[in-house]
Amino acid sequence: MVVVAVTIMVAVVNWLIISSNRMGLQEILMISGIVLVVGFALFLAFRRMRDVSDQTPGEDEMSRKIMRRGAATSYYVSIYLWLVIMIFEEKITMDRSSLIGAGILGMAIIWVLSWLCHRFLSRKYD
Repeated sequence: MVVVAVTIMVAVVNWLIISSNRMGLQEILMISGIVLVVGFALFLAFRRMRDVSDQTPGEDEMSRKIMRRGAATSYYVSIYLWLVIMIFEEKITMDRSSLIGAGILGMAIIWVLSWLCHRFLSRKYD
């Protein structure tokens, strides 16, 4: 997971170097979304490495339940994200490949947010 996160960050830095010096709102939002998702992946990777060094199980029943609920919530919210993208597709000035990339990045951000909500805001007795 760490190797994938570092590879993505190297690709983003390479893209920033190659691209023009002007950055619009669209590029800033894309980069901040990528940094959020990669940062979350690094957080999970380091947490698992800490669990291995402490000789505790990497996944217990509670973490599996949080992961499953976060995935289910993000799935349903992502369906509505794609519905909104389809409704407003003609009014959005992005080209189709960038719009698909933004939708996929939106799905990843929704998953991170749903995991955080289930991790920190869920009822303790669930």
